[in-house]
Amino acid sequence: MCGGILGPCLCWRKTAAQKKRRKELAPGCQKLYDVQVAQRISILVVDDDPIVLALLVEILSSKGYLVKTASTAFQARSSLERWIPDIILLDRGLPDVEGVEFIKEIRAKQQCSTLPVLFITARKATKDKVEGLRSGADDYLAKPFAQEELLARVEVLLRRSQLPPEPPKLFQAHGLMVDMVSHKVTLGDRELKLSATCFELLVAFMEKPGHVLSRNFLLERVWGFDRDVEMTSKAVDMAVSRMRASLGAWGGLHIVAVDSYGYRLAPEEE
Repeated sequence: MCGGILGPCLCWRKTAAQKKRRKELAPGCQKLYDVQVAQRISILVVDDDPIVLALLVEILSSKGYLVKTASTAFQARSSLERWIPDIILLDRGLPDVEGVEFIKEIRAKQQCSTLPVLFITARKATKDKVEGLRSGADDYLAKPFAQEELLARVEVLLRRSQLPPEPPKLFQAHGLMVDMVSHKVTLGDRELKLSATCFELLVAFMEKPGHVLSRNFLLERVWGFDRDVEMTSKAVDMAVSRMRASLGAWGGLHIVAVDSYGYRLAPEEE
């Protein structure tokens, strides 16, 4: 029996509906249905109004989402310690913590720092919306809302969360700074003049500090091709040598050769 806030009745209805749907499917579709259910996107809904909570569960479940609920920040916090959803729908007027404060707490958790959060609240004044968005919410929906708008906003947030992360624009380590926008490299107060090849080579090492990068990987990452022949392997060695000479004495890091395999960025003491 489910121990959810809405009690066993709603869970029973959902299970019965799923069983009915399974019976209606053609035999050839049964396996596909099982896979789709197993891969459902999960949503945590946090709202202290049981009527709103039940409505949200019904709307989202009807579209195939796996929905878990909480009526307080305490319950939501407990859920997030055991399970990370794909998106959170959060009311601002929780009984134990103001929603704006709770979202800051959510963002402070490393595993939840980029989790999509949609405020759903009766506070519809412009200043409330601005405050909610600036506190860390990804979107803001005022009550009452249309079902189609809710679903559309959820879909947009999920699409955004599935995009690849934007690459960093700045790398820094031991006084060395690599600016990906201006393509400038500075060591302390001194700007270093690197060739385009040496710049891309340095970025490859800064992206994966401590990782051993094979010559083939560097050939593909920097030069755009992957051929394991003597001439191109020597090209990597020569480029690394030129980069070392350009950087000179670089704080606490240096490029270390790893047998005949490749190179890695390592602390100077190694």
